[in-house]
Amino acid sequence: MKIRRLCNSILLLAILLLTAVGAQAQKIQTVDTEGNPVGYASVANADNGKIIGTTDLQGFLADVGGARSISITHVAFSPQVVTVSSLPQDGRIVLQDGSFELPEVTVSKKEQIYVQTYYRVIYMKDDTLVYYRSGVTDNEYNIRKKSVSASHDHFSKAEFGILKFTLDKLLGGLFSSYSDLSTQNLCLGTSEKRGKFTLKQETDTRKSIKYNDSIVGYMVDDLNDHQRRLSIDNEVYNNLYHADNDSEKQAKKREEKKEKEKNRVSTRYMVYNIDDDGHCGVADFVSKQVHVDYDRYSKIDKKFVHTRIWVEVFATDRAYVTKQELKEKKRDNKVNMTYEDLKEYERQKGVPALPDNVIASIEKLMSK
Repeated sequence: MKIRRLCNSILLLAILLLTAVGAQAQKIQTVDTEGNPVGYASVANADNGKIIGTTDLQGFLADVGGARSISITHVAFSPQVVTVSSLPQDGRIVLQDGSFELPEVTVSKKEQIYVQTYYRVIYMKDDTLVYYRSGVTDNEYNIRKKSVSASHDHFSKAEFGILKFTLDKLLGGLFSSYSDLSTQNLCLGTSEKRGKFTLKQETDTRKSIKYNDSIVGYMVDDLNDHQRRLSIDNEVYNNLYHADNDSEKQAKKREEKKEKEKNRVSTRYMVYNIDDDGHCGVADFVSKQVHVDYDRYSKIDKKFVHTRIWVEVFATDRAYVTKQELKEKKRDNKVNMTYEDLKEYERQKGVPALPDNVIASIEKLMSK
């Protein structure tokens, strides 16, 4: 009898141990082929398409939520599906370089550089897609003034759903601004110090980006692919910047906003082409992605609702132009495009396709 009880106890202990092991969180880390961490990759459950989360600045995601297989997408890398059980013990996933290539440009002495960008915006509440928009933005870089300006008043777009009108009016301009080329980027300088930004060499190809001695991002040079990739933690940077520059009144307003938005995460990832000497400029912009996540209390639902904004931007045309040539390019873009037109535009320009689950959600939203 004692032996039977002992066997039963051992069996029960073994079951409990197996259950505990199975319940452990599965952490992952996304890295490139050189082993550099890749931040801000989107991770979804490959079986049901639900968004699990986004890897952090160091490429880590604490848990894949029990998913058997996961799909990973990133603006600079090829999408892939991974079986969780096949992962190594450290959860490391190596991402392969993406196939999107920047259009060629002929350098000339013309006074402006024109860069056309194509953007896609996905706006989700919890696991439900409530808004989608895509279109074209004209960016012009004045070489003499070293300034960038962008035009949104003629963008091509596709938006649908019962909330489309309200969301487009309230958020359209904000979303469109994400497709602008940034003048505040470290790609355009060769100095190790730009204002309060400092670059510190960590490896042969990786530098940390510091603002007031605090790390806010990383710069990685992929010499094989001739690309410079910059990952920025917008939330950390914004907090440091506003702590330096806000008045007491502005600081109070920011604190009030934080009370309404919990667990806010804001990230930015930019890709530029570089030459053999590691130089690049505005015309070398390749792509950009922006992620914004936060929980906001809904008086209607009487609970905190998770909001996720996901923006991808790709350079689809670039050229050195005169003022007259710039006007002609802008005029040619003044056209409204249907969702089918935009999908065809993506195909012609070689823009990476959205994941199947996102496309299905968009088409479902269209049908309402």
